[in-house]
Amino acid sequence: MKKTILSICLSVFLFLVCAQNKNEVLFSVGDDSVTVTEFINTFIRNNSLEKATENEVREYLDLYIRFKLKVKDGFDTQIDTNATFRRELASYKSQSAKSYLVDKEVTEQLIEEAMERSKWMIHASHILVEVSLDASSKDSLTAYNKALDIRKKIVSGSITFPEAAVQFSEDPSAKDEIGQNGRVQYGNKGDLRYFSVFDLIYPFESAAYHTPVGAISMPVRTQFGYHLIWVQDKQPVVSKIDISQILLVDSAAHSGKMSPAVKEKITLIQEALKTGQDFARLAEQYTDDPATKVNGGQLEPFSYNRRPGDFIKQSISLKKDQVSDPFSSVIGWHIIKLNELVVPETNNEEKRYSLVSKIQKDSRSSKSVESLIEKLKKEYKYSDKGKSAAFSLLLKKLNMDNNMPAAAELLAISGIEKLKPMASFANQNITIQNFIQYLDRFKGAELNNKADFFLETQYNLFLKDLLLKYEYENLEKKYPEYKELIAEYHHGMILFEMNNEKIWSESLKDSANLEVYYEKTKFNYLDKEGNPKPLAEIRSIVLTDYQNELEKQWLTQLRERYPVWINEELFKSILKNK
Repeated sequence: MKKTILSICLSVFLFLVCAQNKNEVLFSVGDDSVTVTEFINTFIRNNSLEKATENEVREYLDLYIRFKLKVKDGFDTQIDTNATFRRELASYKSQSAKSYLVDKEVTEQLIEEAMERSKWMIHASHILVEVSLDASSKDSLTAYNKALDIRKKIVSGSITFPEAAVQFSEDPSAKDEIGQNGRVQYGNKGDLRYFSVFDLIYPFESAAYHTPVGAISMPVRTQFGYHLIWVQDKQPVVSKIDISQILLVDSAAHSGKMSPAVKEKITLIQEALKTGQDFARLAEQYTDDPATKVNGGQLEPFSYNRRPGDFIKQSISLKKDQVSDPFSSVIGWHIIKLNELVVPETNNEEKRYSLVSKIQKDSRSSKSVESLIEKLKKEYKYSDKGKSAAFSLLLKKLNMDNNMPAAAELLAISGIEKLKPMASFANQNITIQNFIQYLDRFKGAELNNKADFFLETQYNLFLKDLLLKYEYENLEKKYPEYKELIAEYHHGMILFEMNNEKIWSESLKDSANLEVYYEKTKFNYLDKEGNPKPLAEIRSIVLTDYQNELEKQWLTQLRERYPVWINEELFKSILKNK
């Protein structure tokens, strides 16, 4: 509401002051002019024009003139042309451009999606049918159909999902293995435990969040192949689980069975709990876990993805201080007591900022870039009429070689000079020669009889680079606010460098100059008796005053070099209409 009122006030004000000419000059420094709009926009960033007094506005005008004088001197002395300065400015431009080189609508959708998913954790299992991303259409279809057949078997009830994972999944973690010590290392039968947003690759995560609890997804494509996903549970996310447990090791537990000896112990434990005996003392007496025997069975707090899914489900289903019924795992039988369940904050700005940072580093961010690329193609009237002919010529050569030839060899292909441009955008042509120069970085790479896939993949990346480079180079023309942001930073850098050169470094260059200044002004620094204080005692104060004097002398020189003119009538109208 406050922002709306401020916006209305500013709009009315600018209308009153600038109705005839919003670019009317308020003041000039040498041959550089500053409009009333620029001055007002700068003032209101840190001040309230409505509440400001005439003196405050005039003081700011003087401050802004001094800023403009120093910056103009910096430009004229070319202080912004050295390599270090240009590198820092280029880095800032590149960093600031990132938010413009994506589709902001898609980015916002990704943020909202991640915010919603971060509230939940999913327990799922999967079955993997491997096939590479660069596989032929035939091989991809074969893998897809295989996954589909497995799904049909599960849905029909002829096999359970865990059984199918052991039998068919090409994820090696699903199956039991014999370790080097000769012991069986039980597979997970496809169980991926609980996970939340960013824990797994984006296509898999999306499919899991879109699959209802209890359902099995259709085959889902990732870089690993096709997955079937069985969503077993979906719960509000927890960040930390604090429990105590009594573990009874039992080799029969991995199949859900209980040995007589363990059954006898569990009966004793449960009877003791019913009579109100302390859980910690029972854990010390009965547990087979040596790490927790000495502290009443208490485990180190853990997150939702650090224990098997069934173990987590048992833990989060309890209320504080509640004790579970016995349940099995691959190592034995557990009785647990919930000490604390920590639920994270999922709706604050800190969480949002964290998710934005993660999105920028995650593969899902490519959705924003891909969407922008499609928009840029339309905006810049992209056409690839010559692409097919260029690819045909290149493939005749590439299909004869197992390795990527050097650019010189490709450029020498007969008939290449007769080809029309591969594509065009923004009145710029993309030639086959341009593409070949890009491909030269892959010289010697194995093509493995997949030259067509290689060319298509690299062309898309090549085109993306060209479009983003063109867009980056034109950001300041398209977006005034970006141009203003870069100019502001550029001028701020110049101001810093000029202040450093003319004032700060100069004042520290020669202590003799400071001593001369002190001798001239020492009667400004008197003690209680009226005597000048020693320089050693007030050096920092004198140094500040000396720097102020250097700045005053410099500004006097600048005003002589760059005459300052102020449109007093226009300035008074600002004060009158504020």
